Amino acid sequence: MATVILDALQELLDAEFKEFKWHLSNSGTQDNYIPRGRLENTNRHDVVDLMVQQYKVSDAGKIAIRVLRKIKQNDLADQLKGKLQEVSEDVSAEGGASSGAAAANASKTGVTVTISSASGGTVKAPVLQGGVYNGPMTFN
Repeated sequence: MATVILDALQELLDAEFKEFKWHLSNSGTQDNYIPRGRLENTNRHDVVDLMVQQYKVSDAGKIAIRVLRKIKQNDLADQLKGKLQEVSEDVSAEGGASSGAAAANASKTGVTVTISSASGGTVKAPVLQGGVYNGPMTFN
């Protein structure tokens, strides 16, 4: 997902990139911005790394889209939003489990993930964050 954000930032001219960094350090709450000193003399790769550290991967894309809109790069923001949705759909279709023990069944109404382990086995389950979860959920 970080590479998708990087690709979008590569499209910005130097002056636009400078304005993008300005908005990262001057928007949000005190806990939700990147200090100017950390953005000084950073290239596009560094900025993506800082965004992922500050906002986590799941929110870095949303922040990038918001800032792109603030600097009047609406077409680029729309392109990034579409690419992030594609990446998100690809991850959801895989079930998000790293152990290979998951069976994911995607349907029009949502995604069902069933993960099980034999007695004494270990399951590395996907992380649930940033969404709305309906229906029964059991964690043991």
